[in-house]
Amino acid sequence: MYYTRKPLWIFQDGYLISNTYQYWSENLEDFLIAISEPVVRTKLVHEFVLTPYSLYAAVTSGLNSETIFKVLRSISRNKVPKLIDKLIKYCTNMYGKLHLILHSGQYLIFSIHSSS
Repeated sequence: MYYTRKPLWIFQDGYLISNTYQYWSENLEDFLIAISEPVVRTKLVHEFVLTPYSLYAAVTSGLNSETIFKVLRSISRNKVPKLIDKLIKYCTNMYGKLHLILHSGQYLIFSIHSSS
C-alpha cells in the first residue's frame, strides 16, 4: 500500500514520530527540524514536537502555513488532526505582522497590514 511508504505519524498532542528505516532524506529531516523541536533521535525512529516557538521559527525561516500543511499531508501516514491544523494556522498567522527596522539610528515599526 502507498501509505506504508510515508514516514510520519502525526498525533493530536503535537508529537510527530518519523521512521528512518523506510524512507528518509536530509530534506525531510531539515523540514521537520524547521517546524518542530527534536525530542528523541535514535537510529531508526525520530520524535519531534510542534510548539508555538518552533512554528515561529518556521515562519521566520520563510515557511507559511500552506507549505507546512502541504508537506505534512504528503508525508503523513495518518490524517493530520484538526487540532494540529488549528495550531499551525493560529501560530503562523500570528507571526510576521510587524517588522522592526533600524534606519539612521532610529527604530521604525513597519507593517504591510492595515491599521484596522
